[in-house]
Amino acid sequence: MKILLIGKKGQVGSIIKDKLKILSNNIISLSRKELNLEDLRSIERKLNKIKPKIIINAAAYTKVDDAEKNKRTCYKINALSTKKIASWCFKNQCFLIYYSTDYIFSGLNKKSWKENDKPKPINFYGKSKLDGEKYIIKSKCPYLILRVNWIYSNKGENFPKKIIKRIKKEKIINVVNDQIGTPNHASFIALTTIEILKKILKKPESNPKILNLSAKGATSYYHFAKKIKSAMGKKYKDRKIIPIATKNLNKLVKDYSKMKRPSNSKLNISKLENFLKEKMPKWDKIFLKNKKKIIKSYYV
Repeated sequence: MKILLIGKKGQVGSIIKDKLKILSNNIISLSRKELNLEDLRSIERKLNKIKPKIIINAAAYTKVDDAEKNKRTCYKINALSTKKIASWCFKNQCFLIYYSTDYIFSGLNKKSWKENDKPKPINFYGKSKLDGEKYIIKSKCPYLILRVNWIYSNKGENFPKKIIKRIKKEKIINVVNDQIGTPNHASFIALTTIEILKKILKKPESNPKILNLSAKGATSYYHFAKKIKSAMGKKYKDRKIIPIATKNLNKLVKDYSKMKRPSNSKLNISKLENFLKEKMPKWDKIFLKNKKKIIKSYYV
């Protein structure tokens, strides 16, 4: 069984590429240079050459602020390339796994978002990912859409990296306290993806088609920042993390993005837990397990 991973250098891709050996000894992993998703014509040629039976698309345009300025590039990578891949999968009966996002929702719901809640993205990044979902469903290929949120890891651009850099340079750090979600380490996303896929391969009719993939619990960026500061030790105990509303941060920080972000990014994981027949771990326990590696990785 040949598995193709697209996006091998991303936060999730860099971890899942080695873990996939559990499922197959025939794994092909491609980076952005090896498969340019902006070059739509090249996608079908590359897939025809590889002929995978499973595609895991972990590649995406994730710079949510820049997406507002670079709409064409963002849409090509997140939506149009997905359409091409899904079309090929339908013709060749290849199973497609696509990572989507909490940003497809408005963020105005007070409860956690369920898979069947009506999407209503409030920024272009969210729209591009939602259209990627729609193209997959419309293609009628065999698929699984995994909606994830607040991903971080020991590499790449993410919230912990930004906070660690700021704590090292600044005495006072303003962090929004009115955006709520669940921090998810990429290793948790990768390993849980494999568990889901193993179950689907064993029993294809059990495929849930769309799943929220997240750890348990939720927090604000402010409280997450406080945990990161605590993990950095006594050297930075004089640093102050100050809670601030998003609207006030827009006024205070000139270069802070005016792009709208969901205030509530919590994903309901009941369907996931029922499918796997197990409870998901709490996000803060996962963070505590990985905090030393995270701090060490960005402590430069």
